[in-house]
Order: sequence, then structure tokens, then C-alpha cells
Amino acid sequence: MSGSFPCSGSNMPGNKEKHKEKNREKHEEKQNRNGAVVIDARGIPYRELNERVHELARTGERHIILEGVRGQRYLGSGLDFPDLLLQVKGIPGEDLGFNLSGPTIEVFGHAQNAVANTMDSGRIIIHGLGGDALAYGMRGGELYVRDDVGYRVGIHMKEYADKIPVVVIGGTAGDYLGEYMAGGLLILLNRENDQKMVAGASPRTLATGIHGGALYIFAYDVPAGLLGIGAKLAEAGGAERERVEHHVREFCRHFHMAAGPLLERELVKIVPAGSRPFASFYYPTYPADTGFKPCHVLRSSPCETACPAGVPTGRFLRLLRLGEMEQAVALIDEVTPLRYSCCGFICPHLCVQNCTRAKVDFAVRTAELARRFKGRPVATPAPQHGERIAVIGAGPAGLSAAYQLARRGYKVTVFDEADRPGGKLYQVISRRRLPLQDLEHDLARIAAMGVNFVTGTRVDTSRLEKILEEYDYLVVAVGAHQAIIPPIRGREHLLSGLDFLKEHNRRLAAGEALPAWAAKKVAVVGGGDAAVDGIEALLEMGVEPGEITVLDIKKPSADPEARRQLEQQGVRFRYPLFLQEAAPEGVYVDDPLGRREFIPADYVLVFINERPVLDFLPAGLRQETDTRGFYSNAGEGTFRTAHPRISVVGDLQGQGLVTTNIGRGRECAREVDALLRGGEYRPEVKEPQDEAYLFPGRAVPVAAGEVEIDAEYDRCLHCGICVQCDACVEACPRGALTRDGEEFSVDLTRCGGCGTCAATCLGGVIRMVPKQEARDKKQETI
Repeated sequence: MSGSFPCSGSNMPGNKEKHKEKNREKHEEKQNRNGAVVIDARGIPYRELNERVHELARTGERHIILEGVRGQRYLGSGLDFPDLLLQVKGIPGEDLGFNLSGPTIEVFGHAQNAVANTMDSGRIIIHGLGGDALAYGMRGGELYVRDDVGYRVGIHMKEYADKIPVVVIGGTAGDYLGEYMAGGLLILLNRENDQKMVAGASPRTLATGIHGGALYIFAYDVPAGLLGIGAKLAEAGGAERERVEHHVREFCRHFHMAAGPLLERELVKIVPAGSRPFASFYYPTYPADTGFKPCHVLRSSPCETACPAGVPTGRFLRLLRLGEMEQAVALIDEVTPLRYSCCGFICPHLCVQNCTRAKVDFAVRTAELARRFKGRPVATPAPQHGERIAVIGAGPAGLSAAYQLARRGYKVTVFDEADRPGGKLYQVISRRRLPLQDLEHDLARIAAMGVNFVTGTRVDTSRLEKILEEYDYLVVAVGAHQAIIPPIRGREHLLSGLDFLKEHNRRLAAGEALPAWAAKKVAVVGGGDAAVDGIEALLEMGVEPGEITVLDIKKPSADPEARRQLEQQGVRFRYPLFLQEAAPEGVYVDDPLGRREFIPADYVLVFINERPVLDFLPAGLRQETDTRGFYSNAGEGTFRTAHPRISVVGDLQGQGLVTTNIGRGRECAREVDALLRGGEYRPEVKEPQDEAYLFPGRAVPVAAGEVEIDAEYDRCLHCGICVQCDACVEACPRGALTRDGEEFSVDLTRCGGCGTCAATCLGGVIRMVPKQEARDKKQETI
């Protein structure tokens, strides 16, 4: 094992088959004599299991068997391979076959809630009981359940183009069977000829609100009062009986039953009494006044709340929707100086992970949108204040603080010991993830704001004193650049992953040749994003993917998609394993049971953690740090230190994401500005939209290829944000709502408080509140 950092080479091909075999071993996969891929699903998280099923289907497997299934959700979700058979042995979790388009899913056991949710086509066969809300919004395909089902089965079933959804239930059902049904066939076989609790028991719940399709129930005398609003009994004609008989025979074929005895029984048909079952509830025939009125309640959308940088994605998309592109870009520029390099490339996109739209089809593509506005320049402010501010450290936090202070009219100088600004963005992050020219694009925008960069300058004690003499205020944002090496036996054989990446990126920037590490084995300790950058550097140096082993004490925290791509190439991620000892030939690790294993490696790169280097600060300020060397209390209401003219920000407070440090830098700048201007600093606090007012079910799913990126804002549900779509105005049955620009008004003499406007609002902005003392008013702004 060597202690140097040579780097070079190319990614060698030829690992596809090895990787496929490793994946099968990882998931305990095998192939039975019929050619089916069999996966032991015990202990596999539902996301990982679903990803594997999709991966196998994409690579041509057409018979997949999942054994030992124990509650994994969304199995078969979104599969669109018509000739695929997915067999599930065990009890799957909720939303089995969600948005299924073509395949057959067969469950040898019971199923939980929401089977066939928004199913488009294909077939689902359940050899057991079914839970609640089966076939919710189902618009095509067939669902067969051998035994009983729960409540609200068939709710909102609908016919879609030439697709007619069919549900056949072998036993009985709970209340609200066929509720709000808009199309399709729902057949209740009642195999045991029960006369109690066949289709629920609560009054007026059977097929309540039905306005399309038909229900068929065998051998049951529907009790008086069980039919819901809008439902009526009808005769089943000859053609209808033939259609029902066809599906009953299919049911019997799947479950190996005799169809004759089931078909010989009486058949009850339930159909809509009209097309608008609740029409009589609306104005003018519905005179009630509930005592409530609509009220606009604006909140931060989940995407904005989740963003550590505070990027107002929902409001940005609202402005795009309204055609105000310049204002949209300016809004992002108010928040971050790195809207192109960070938002467009390296951000982990917590906004996407928290996007409500993802519950409908797929998340709004914010990264692609961020890259589309690369050429938009920033507005350069004229200096308004005489104070000069110094920033030490040109990483994300320092850049953000400098940018925000320059925007507020201060003269800012940034000092950094590296030859270029950017901090870890320049020195550490892989050029595959963030190309140098794209980083330099944002750095040029910051310089255009009037920020002066002094690079190649290490600040020591004497220079710090000089800076404090020449500048009115100082922001320290030096980051955490001292690698932490585990204090184990043989630690001298461990290499700092941070130093390795710095040297690698320096060579790339300088155009130097990268020494090859071909035929070397490398162990990577730590599985975060920095480790992924290190692995990509190793691949550039010629290391075979199969010779790279990642060791972590927990599930790796790296971006899941980046990890998946590396695993596809053959990189092995192993966890939980605990590093015990290092040797020239490799490392010794223990598993959670204390069993020791030797991992051979020519090099061991450690990507565990880093700490700040603060030797240039006065001793009194260094004493403010915690035992790990961080200012962990900074940012809790203030970034200030005991020194009246020094603030600290960024990884000095504890290591965070790039986006975290962008947000910290902005807040630090706001506090410095308030201090210098004699104002009061109040940390920015987001008011998140309540989850109860998120309504993904009100949106219509679309396919990924159907939406151009320029129209992506139309897919945004604008949670907690009003976009003046006028859906509430148009939906009001009494015409009580009007809009003038961004102002909405309600005519209280007409408003009955029915809540139709609130039920129509896609973003959950309108809420119903008590009228209280407003009854004497005729008009009120909401």
C-alpha cells in the first residue's frame, strides 16, 4: 500500500455480466427451471425491491417471482410491459399495482389497501382477502379477488377512452362499495350466498354518488335503505349477463372453481339514477348557510420548505406560469449565487424528493429548469454603503455571504488560500458532477456583482490583524478541510480522501497527466457524496469498478441514483461494517455480530469527516468551539462571535450540504447588514403548507414524454401558492367569488359556505373559516 496520490486512466468495460451476477447474489436471486427470476424479498426495502423488479423487466425478464414478501408497498407500480408476469408470495403492502399498465400480477396470499390504485391496464389476481379502497380511480384492466374485501372498493372507478375497468370479488364487501363510481364493472359474487354484510351495512352507502358504470351482486336481496344517493336497482339484460358471465368464468379459471353453480343464481344490478347525484345540493336549490366563508391562506410549498438554501421553487414556477420570466429568475437570484452550478448540477434536490407531484406521476424537473436560465445575467448593484467587508473562505458559505452583502450595497473582498475560488466546489467535487466551466460561470456572476477575490492567500494571525484594521467587518467561512482519520491500529496506511480529491482535481485543472492505478484494489471508507466523487476519480484513473469496495457503518448517504449507477458498473457497497485495523495489504472490519473479515486493498481512502483549521483566530474565539472544533451554537439565532466585528458561517458550524451553506451564508449576510445598519435581525422562518391541504389526488397523471420542459410549471401543483387559475371562481355554484388582479373577493350575501371553492383549489390555498362577525358585511376580500 502506498501513501501517494497518483491518478489516471480510463473506465474499463466488460463488467456488465459480473455486475448482474453480483446484484443477483445481493438480492439472493436465482432462476428456476421455468426460466423465472426468483427473488427472496425478505428484508429488502420496498423502494429497492421495486427498483430491482423494474430493472429486470427493462432487461427483458418476463417472469419474476417475489418470495417472502412482507408488507413491501407499491409492488408492480408503474410497470408497463404487457407480457410480464409478476408473482408475489406473501402479503404485499399498500398500493400493489399502482398505475399498472399491461402486466399481470398474481398474489398468493392476502393483499392490503389500495390495490389497483389508478390502474390503466393489465390484470391483478389475489388468492385471498383484499383490503380497503381497492381499484381507487381504476380506469382499465381487471382485478380478481378470491375472497372478501374491505371498505370503499371501486371508489371513483372510471372508463377511459376504450378501456373499461373490471373488478370481480369472490366474497363480500364493506360499506361504500362503488362510491362515486363513474364507469366500469364491479361484480360481487357472494360465493357463500350470505344475506348479511354482503355489501356493507350502513344506511345509504352502497354505490352512493354513482354516476357511471354498473355494479352486479349475486344472490342478494338488497335491503331497503342500503342504496346510496344517486343509485337505483335495474334489470340485467341478456347482453349484460353475457358480459358478466365472461368475467365470472375468468374469475373461476384463475381460482380453479366451477362457474356453473355461481352463474345459476339471481343477479342484482345497480346503476346511476342520473348523471348528477348531488345536483340538488347546489344553489339555488340548496339554501343552507354553513356559517363558513373562504379564506386565502398562503404557505411555503413542501419543495421550498425542504430546500436548505431556501430556494422558493413554488413561487418561481408560479411566475413562470404567469409568463413573468425575468421576475422568476430574479427571485432565484435573491436567494442563491449558484442557481446554475448548484441547482442545475450538484444539488441533491430535496425539493424533488418532497415534490407533491411525485405522488401523481413524477416530480417537477427543477434541475432541468435551473439549467435553462444559464444566460440570464445578475443585476449589478451600485455600492450604497461605505463599510468594507472581508470574507475569509471562498466556498459555498463564503460565496453566498459575499454575494448577498454585495447585493445590499457593500464593498466585499474574499480571501482564499487556493488558487481559484469555489472551495470544495472547485477542489473536491467531481468534474463529472460539476464541470469546471459551469462552476466558473457562476463565479463570474458573483465577481460581476463587484465582489473582489484575493486567491492564493493563506490568512494567518498577522494577516488577520491586518484585515481587521482595514475592514469594518469580517465573516469567517473557511470550511472544514482537515480530514479526520480513525484512530485505529495501522492508521498510517489510511489516506485522506479529501486530500486525494484535491490533488486529483488540481491535476485535471492544470492539465497534468494522471498516473494510472490500473490493476489496483481500493477500499473506500464512508459512503457519502464525497466518496462518490472519490470513486469517480478512481474510475478516471483506470481502477476497475469491481476492484472498488465501499465500507460504511450504515446505509450509504450518497445520492441514491449516483450509487445505483456505480453499483451497475460493479462497485460494491457493503454495510454495516466497522473498521478495526489497517495493514499494507488491506483492512480488517467487523460486522454487527463482531465477526471479523479482511478486505484486501492496495489503497484505502477515508471519506468520513473533516474539521475546521482555526489556528489563525485569537485564542478567545477558538475557545468558543465545541469538542469537535465547530461553532455548533452559531446559526441558532446569530452567527456572531465574542468579537464584535467577526461572524462565522458554513461548515464551521458543522458540516452540511452545499445548499445548507448557501442558506447559512445568506442568513449571515442578513445579520451583518442589520448590525451595520442599526436594525434588528430576525432569522427567516418558513411556514410550511399543512399536509392536510396537499391534494395530489386532484391532479391528472401524465406520461413523462408528454410534457415539454418549458411547460413544466403547468404540472406543478403550486402547494400553498395561489396562481390565479380562477378554478375557485368558476366552480362556485352561487357565483359568489370574483377576482381583480391578485385580489379575490367573496359576496357574503350569496356565499353559503359550501366549500366547493376549497375543494377545487389544487394548491390547498383556500380554507373554510367561520364567518363570525362578518354576517353584516356584503362583500369581503379573502
